[in-house]
Amino acid sequence: MIRKTSCLLFGLLIACAAFAREEYTRTFDKTLTLQRGQHLFIEHKFGDVVIRTHPQPEIVLHALIHVSAGSLNEAKSYADRIEILVEPSSSELSIRTRYPESRTGVLNFRNVSYSVRYEITMPETAPLEIRNGFGAVSVAGLKANSQITNSHCDIELRDCRGVQHLEDSFGSVRVLNNTGDVFVENTNGPVDASDISGALSIRDRFASINAARIAHGVTIVNNNGSVQVNESGGAGTIRNSFGSVTVSNFHGDLTVNNANGAVEAGHVDGAAELNTTFGQVMFSYITRQLSIRANNSKIEGGHVGGPLNIVNSFGSVTVNDVQASHIQSGNGGITISKAGGAANVKTSFAPVEATDVSGLVSVQNQNGGVKVSRARGVQIVTSFSPVHVEAIDGPVQIENRNGNVDAWTTARGACQPVIIHTSFSPIRVRLPTDASYRVYAKTSFAKIHTDFPLVVSGGLSTDDLNGAIGSGACEMRLTDNNGAIEILKSGS
Repeated sequence: MIRKTSCLLFGLLIACAAFAREEYTRTFDKTLTLQRGQHLFIEHKFGDVVIRTHPQPEIVLHALIHVSAGSLNEAKSYADRIEILVEPSSSELSIRTRYPESRTGVLNFRNVSYSVRYEITMPETAPLEIRNGFGAVSVAGLKANSQITNSHCDIELRDCRGVQHLEDSFGSVRVLNNTGDVFVENTNGPVDASDISGALSIRDRFASINAARIAHGVTIVNNNGSVQVNESGGAGTIRNSFGSVTVSNFHGDLTVNNANGAVEAGHVDGAAELNTTFGQVMFSYITRQLSIRANNSKIEGGHVGGPLNIVNSFGSVTVNDVQASHIQSGNGGITISKAGGAANVKTSFAPVEATDVSGLVSVQNQNGGVKVSRARGVQIVTSFSPVHVEAIDGPVQIENRNGNVDAWTTARGACQPVIIHTSFSPIRVRLPTDASYRVYAKTSFAKIHTDFPLVVSGGLSTDDLNGAIGSGACEMRLTDNNGAIEILKSGS
């Protein structure tokens, strides 16, 4: 059912009737047979077009012609000169509306307003083409392809079957329940499409887009409007600017490229690529790999089944329950928890924190602290900030400048070397009571302390130590400038 619309100029024309002294209406009715191989073509403006279908080959045309004017005679005269032309050819049956010309042009502002409303019942399997303006178009029950072009008012298509091409401007487009592909191009009007068993392609600007339950792929290009896609599948490609993009329950691979707008993707049964600038990125439950590229954005999410790759700047990154990850964020903090593989992290002027990582944690940082808990090994480079690592069941390699280092290793069995360097700050290493290391420790302007008995090689010195803890099975190298070094037993 077509809704009452406030179409821009069409509404203005009707509003002019408030100043008219008289109104006149007449109807036009005609029944025609559509021959095999013909399609229905409608050319119209200044009024609604309502299309219904039936299984018969006939076209039932009903037109309501309405005119308001300064006098009844003037209204009747103008209405009688409005022509409805029905012209068959070998390939089509055309219905055209012709309004009378006047000295002031087609839009006669001499206190005359007019409209023609079409109600047409047509064969359900006949192709349809409509060109309309300043009036809404509604089509229901069509089982064939269509090409509908409208302006300054809405298009609604429901319960159809076939490939549908819809074009509009300054009006909304709504598609409900179509078996087949749908192509929509709109300007300055929202698009709402749902329950489409084929693919959906939409181009729009200056309005919102909503798509739900699209079976075989979604392609959307929008500007200056939000995009929402729900419960859909196939390949998904979305491009937007100055508006948010939200995708949920998508069954297939998804690519989103946005600018100056937020991106949110959840429950994607496939791989995902999410890119934006100046907008937040949120994600959850991505079945396969996930790639994110952003600028000046906050990134947050979790539950990724494949490799994770994030490149960001001037924004924080927080991820949880991911697999092998590579994360880069300039001037933004990075937090990782529960990673199922190695974590490779790079940032500057911001802290890094990683917890429960089943692989090696590799961190490159500048002027930012690093904290790692419960990992299979660490490899860290930073400066001017502290490094704290604990419960590390693997190799420890830390390069710091002007920042203290506190490292607790729980490694047992296979050799897991510990190599740490810093300056102008202390180094503190905590080891299991049964640790076995070949130790070289050196500092300046400070002392070295150990809780473990050592078999020392060479002379004794408070700032230079070369010896063995236990059997000396693994390398430990601790070097510092202007900072104390402590080798402690875990728990001390």
